[in-house]
Amino acid sequence: MGNCSPVVFPIMPFDPIKLRVLAEQKEDENIAFRMFLKNSDLSVEEMDEQVFELTKRVWAQIDCTTCANCCKESSPPLSEEDVERLAKRLGIERQVFIDTYLEKAERGDDDPWTMRALPCPFLQDNRCSVYEDRPAACKDYPYLYKPQFVFRTMGMVGRTTTCPIVFEVLEALKPRLGFRYRARRKR
Repeated sequence: MGNCSPVVFPIMPFDPIKLRVLAEQKEDENIAFRMFLKNSDLSVEEMDEQVFELTKRVWAQIDCTTCANCCKESSPPLSEEDVERLAKRLGIERQVFIDTYLEKAERGDDDPWTMRALPCPFLQDNRCSVYEDRPAACKDYPYLYKPQFVFRTMGMVGRTTTCPIVFEVLEALKPRLGFRYRARRKR
């Protein structure tokens, strides 16, 4: 645990099908790891420091434009500000943007809109065609630099099936924090 000598991560080449299969195979382990994190002696700030440092190192080895899986499999929430900014970017009226691209988000969500179609209609050749004006949720994805990681671990476990960065950060965090998984035997 702590700042050990630099680790060279064995980053797997991105293949969305293999990532999903591997993440699903590790689902029980990741749920156990989530419980391990919840019971860790590390403070929230210390945990965030570990996650931020690993994220920086893993992210440096993965080119998101070779993946774009988040844009293919996730529908980001959009705020009213996101809608206004994107409509302006596209040179269309707000209501035309809504009618063309959006649907109402689930009741109770902070952001009232979500993209209607997958993959994202603004994804072109694995790149965002509205990158400078993309929704805030897209800018922050996969939320590994967001504080209080330990309180968002269920979402992180879920993202291991779509985001190789999240998958690799969790895998690197396990030995760093001394987590050892013992699979339960099936009867």
